[in-house]
Amino acid sequence: MAFHIYDFLLLFGPVISWWTFPFERIIGFLERINTNNHIGGELEATLSRSFLRGASIRRWLRRPDCPAVFQELNSLFEKTFPAYNTPTDSPPLASDGERAHYRRDGITFSRASTHQGNSLVLYYPPNSREVIPGSIQKILSTGAEVQFRIRRQAPLEVGMRDPFARYRPLFPAHTYSSKMSDIVDTVPLHDISCHFARFKFHGGRCVVLDLSNS
Repeated sequence: MAFHIYDFLLLFGPVISWWTFPFERIIGFLERINTNNHIGGELEATLSRSFLRGASIRRWLRRPDCPAVFQELNSLFEKTFPAYNTPTDSPPLASDGERAHYRRDGITFSRASTHQGNSLVLYYPPNSREVIPGSIQKILSTGAEVQFRIRRQAPLEVGMRDPFARYRPLFPAHTYSSKMSDIVDTVPLHDISCHFARFKFHGGRCVVLDLSNS
């Protein structure tokens, strides 16, 4: 497929429109389902029936003619069997302090010591409107407010070339140094743009790929 990327860009537009990250996430979700070694069509039928039953019950509970006694159980049902596409947020901590993870609108942010992949974010540093890549070092909660301490990805050294520059904006990849900078920024959640994927390659460089849907 790598030999046809040029043709695919001409046919289908920017890579972000047809890459396979969403499908990989679905495959990961399916792999985590406990199958009890039931294969060969039985698993698929069980998943389909369970999904249809849940959808039918939700639809019935939301009907205006649903008995009031059952409508009162709707909140309990939603907590017990949450919809897969319902985003969840992290609740406030019992006391102010540091978090290992923070979840907002279904997106998980983690400190690097807990989960390296979830710590990689593109963000707006203080007094700047240009996003840069970095790795979350700490997540600090004070009441309902959350602050992120993010260590910057070091820029390319002088004289080093970014081989992906010629493909932007069709392929939103940038090359940085594989090292981390000594600069650590403290930013609020709304200054974080999205996650990014990072792949290290030769010459002390790494490629940073924007994972946003926009």
